[in-house]
Amino acid sequence: MERGSKTLGTTPTSSRNSIKQTSIRLRGKAIPGAEDRQKKIVGFDQEVFSKSKVVMIGAGGLGSHIAPPLLRKGIGALTIIDNDEVDVTNLNRQRFYEADLEKNKAIALVENLKRECIFATQLTGYALSFDEVIRTGVDLDCDVALCGVDNNPARVASSRYFRQRQIPIIFTAVSADADHGYVFVQEKKGACFGCVFPEAVNNLTFPCPGTPAMIEILQTMGALAVYSVDSCLLKRPRSWNYREIYLSDGQWDSGKQLTARQGCPLHHLQQDYLAG
Repeated sequence: MERGSKTLGTTPTSSRNSIKQTSIRLRGKAIPGAEDRQKKIVGFDQEVFSKSKVVMIGAGGLGSHIAPPLLRKGIGALTIIDNDEVDVTNLNRQRFYEADLEKNKAIALVENLKRECIFATQLTGYALSFDEVIRTGVDLDCDVALCGVDNNPARVASSRYFRQRQIPIIFTAVSADADHGYVFVQEKKGACFGCVFPEAVNNLTFPCPGTPAMIEILQTMGALAVYSVDSCLLKRPRSWNYREIYLSDGQWDSGKQLTARQGCPLHHLQQDYLAG
């Protein structure tokens, strides 16, 4: 694929003579020297980072604050999955603009992110749900995955999918009052999403439209999620797999090393319990 080129997948919609774009692929532009300062950080290996591939499920509030730092640090490849469309109420906190209204979020975010690149990053977007991506056989091979969606069915499905493939996945979410959020790193073994949130495993509900949302907590958790990516790929220290941060009162902040829960329905192999 030539730098700056675009590949589009399309499928017919129910509307006559209309075409729905289902995928996009762009290549970032390498800018020599842009990575100079971060290469001086102990534990950061630019060569390893720029050979790594990340899959991100969700292109909304959290994804909008996770993807740009990954690109400005020179990640090798980033695949974004989201079947939602840009709404005017997203513009206060997500990386979209008026011209993006009614576009698919994954497609629009990939287009908006190309200018963030300092490396020849392979950017790919799919205007599909996570289940649809799996059913259509999309290649989701990666070094680490991220899940920043606001519904439990997708969280549970991605937890199961990446655990089966021994790929770490980072979950992040924020509270409806925009005061606190968490990041949970599901490693190759040990505690999984179902261990930490057992009530979510059989919860098939989706959030109500119009849920309150504000940008600062999304930026905070996005930064922590990006650091977690580094800790999975590189030798940057992390003594926790679950971290919770409150903006209003630091005494509630916490960092824990959670272990696997006996009887968790998301575990497929007995050694997962032993590894926790």
